[in-house]
Amino acid sequence: MNSIYASEKIKQVIWPDFIAHFKSSSSIASYHADIAEILEILKKDFLQINSHDVKTYFDFLQKKVSAREIQPGTMAKKICELHSFAEFICENKEKYQVNDMFNDFFYPYLKYVGKQKKLVNSVPVEHIDKIFKAAEDNLMAYCILALLHRAGLSSTEITELHPENLTAYDNGVYANIAGRKNPCFIPEDVFVVLEKYMVERLDYPYFFYNNRGNKLNTMYISRMMKKYTAKAGVPSYSAEALRNVCAVTMFAYGASPEQVASQMGITQMQIKRYNNISYRENLAREANYLVKIKVEPPKVY
Repeated sequence: MNSIYASEKIKQVIWPDFIAHFKSSSSIASYHADIAEILEILKKDFLQINSHDVKTYFDFLQKKVSAREIQPGTMAKKICELHSFAEFICENKEKYQVNDMFNDFFYPYLKYVGKQKKLVNSVPVEHIDKIFKAAEDNLMAYCILALLHRAGLSSTEITELHPENLTAYDNGVYANIAGRKNPCFIPEDVFVVLEKYMVERLDYPYFFYNNRGNKLNTMYISRMMKKYTAKAGVPSYSAEALRNVCAVTMFAYGASPEQVASQMGITQMQIKRYNNISYRENLAREANYLVKIKVEPPKVY
């Protein structure tokens, strides 16, 4: 990676690891060209790219397609390759000590470039069912799985949850996170599971906690995923892969990229009830109601 805008971490560590499994030199060259292009356009390192930057780049590509300077298939290839690189980094954030603010902001645009279907089967529904079944004897783990799969929270967001910021309005339950413009809708089926957990949880500062009452870390969730995927007899899916299913499923049922992006924001929990008040932003709530998949409460509770 020889872009002048690429950081040493990208050049010397992440990029070599990413291409290590590539057998084709032409594939490496294609990825390199597309990553170098976006860095040149944005004039910043890949690890600094945010959602606004991706929209800027996407609009740039659309204009080139409209002007017939590139083919739609070329645009699709670029977005999918950049998504793959961003996803690889997200799956290895701990290893590379990447800032938690970094995310795969290319993911919502996959629908536009016709590659969503390829990703739908990344975690088959039958495997998800087996993972939930394996976790039925641990209500905290079951809740974490539900928040990943149905609400789209990240591991970091889950570990940061506090028990006072889940708010129930007349039209549903929403989670708030500092710095985010809009609260995130918590699907009703997920809230049913959370309510069961809230009955038995102890009064600690964080919503989820270890056996000492302290905050969980993301490695705990990573180990939890390894434990329950092994118990379920399915491949060792990451928390990020399970979370991605939330967005893919919403897309599959017709949600827009804006709705998906809103839903995938998310965080913090427990209940303040406000009678006769409806949260005015229903975008994420309506998008989630498009989805027919539901999480059943664990049968052992």
